[in-house]
Amino acid sequence: MRPTRRGYATLALVVVALWAGLTAGPRSLNAVVVPALVAVGYGWLSLRRRAPPTVTRSQPTPGFPGETRDVSLRTESAGPVSVTDSVGERLVHREDRPDGYRVELTERGVGRLGPATTTETDVFGLLSRTGERGDPTDLLVYPAVEPLAPSRRFAGLVDEAGSPERDAFSSLREYVPGDPLRNVHWPSSAKREPGELVVTEYAAPDEGGITVVAASDADSADAMATAAASVAVHLLDRGLTVGLVAPNGRTPQRRGPTARTDMLALLARAGPGQPADEGDVHIDATTDETTVTIADESFRFAELTGANA
Repeated sequence: MRPTRRGYATLALVVVALWAGLTAGPRSLNAVVVPALVAVGYGWLSLRRRAPPTVTRSQPTPGFPGETRDVSLRTESAGPVSVTDSVGERLVHREDRPDGYRVELTERGVGRLGPATTTETDVFGLLSRTGERGDPTDLLVYPAVEPLAPSRRFAGLVDEAGSPERDAFSSLREYVPGDPLRNVHWPSSAKREPGELVVTEYAAPDEGGITVVAASDADSADAMATAAASVAVHLLDRGLTVGLVAPNGRTPQRRGPTARTDMLALLARAGPGQPADEGDVHIDATTDETTVTIADESFRFAELTGANA
């Protein structure tokens, strides 16, 4: 507990009044010093007996770098109080709002909001008490997701894996009368004699899918996370069944928004590492470049984004 500016001014006035009382008589002393000391004593006692305030912070939803989130603060106190909230790494305080403030998400990872600092004052504003209140709140920042440009290599994987109306790719076989023409694999059929067609076999939903394996060296976890997130989201947006293996864990092969959220959350927390799992798509990020391997063919991730194409 310490005096406020008003409290220091009041104490200075008491000193002046004491000096005046010594030179002009006790009336000056009684008129100023006694009320001031009573006010300071009452303020000290009221702050001492007051229960600490409580601060409740809203839970912002995860997002991507460059996005903003509004954070609400609700304070309960028996007297005057002001609140400031700390903002950790990967987040930047942008502006105050009537019920809280706004932050910008800047870097992949787990950002932290709080703890909050409260400053209480007595009813006269002479004394203040400062303390940290409430538990910190984590705010997840997903890796950036880059749109993928048309690519012969990548389009082949998507075509083989299926579409929103089909299940996962299994194998190729000879055409049999009665097979739907939409299942004809035209690139393979074009390499055969005229009239010889090849069709695509599709596995049952629980028998197939695409697994993305992400790896990186010690300094390239961010590049790995961006590449893996971009590939996984691209495949999920086409209705495919996708699983992810990262240095910090894995997600099962699934489709839909829940699969997307789980993969992004896993990659938001991913550090460097080299998973030993085999997958349909292997991403390897190093300080030099990020490569993508499909089957036995490797190429730069930049080729999928259209950069330097």
